[in-house]
Amino acid sequence: MHNSGRALADAAPAGAGNGIFEQPLKAAMPLKGPGERDCDDRARSAAHPARVMLCRVDSLTDLSHDTRELRLAIEDGGRFGFFAGQYAQIEFAPEFARYYSMASTPAEEQLLFHLRRTPAGKAGSHVAQQLRPGDKVRVSGPLGYSYLRDGHTGPVLLIAGGSGLAPMLSILRTLLARDANARVVLYLGVRSERDVYHEHVLAGLAQEHANFSYAIVLSEPDGASVRRRGLVHQAVADDLADASAYTAYLAGPPAMVEAAGRLLLGRGVAGCDIHGDAFRHQPSGG
Repeated sequence: MHNSGRALADAAPAGAGNGIFEQPLKAAMPLKGPGERDCDDRARSAAHPARVMLCRVDSLTDLSHDTRELRLAIEDGGRFGFFAGQYAQIEFAPEFARYYSMASTPAEEQLLFHLRRTPAGKAGSHVAQQLRPGDKVRVSGPLGYSYLRDGHTGPVLLIAGGSGLAPMLSILRTLLARDANARVVLYLGVRSERDVYHEHVLAGLAQEHANFSYAIVLSEPDGASVRRRGLVHQAVADDLADASAYTAYLAGPPAMVEAAGRLLLGRGVAGCDIHGDAFRHQPSGG
């Protein structure tokens, strides 16, 4: 779920109950250096006008101990056009709505979202205890500017923290379907082994596409593990001394997004080529 601090992003929609962290790096850091091109391409979002759709819950699947995949079939108001990496508002009940990134690609007819349950979180509790296949929800969007850009032809770096994997999967699968040669690297950071999910999806994509590789990093492993340990942006730092050829997409907790963004700036990535969404879970939000 998306949420934000107002110091780094526009204020949340009135009554939304949570905010949106759109392009936090652009707002928080001097990403445009001398001579850099103008990277404010928000006008592109007009290519997919906002719409409200009535959707039916097709399935709910547990991905980990606290994350569920929500699959929605659009019944009215579609087809839904969006760019990989964008998000939408899901209204579960009147005056009860939250924001989630699409894990599905724009080419798919059904919509996929990764919903994380949090202690005392209203949205997570509703999904865990009340939402059932066949229920109706409203989806509004698309929203967000941290979407897949078409202009870059070099390698792509994806950095996800926790349920930030959702928009990265949308971007990843869109990229791999579009270009069989461009190098794509994904880093997924989670707390411990039980927080890892969709590894079979990543492994399958890596087996099918020689240009894709991934690494899973545990920040607080609770036992023996062969995985890399530490913060996910530190793993990127260990592997990439020069990242100047990359376009980067980031999604996850605000601290991770900001740390990764600053790292990439220091490793040569142009500010215009860093696109990020930050996710925050608050007890009052869900």
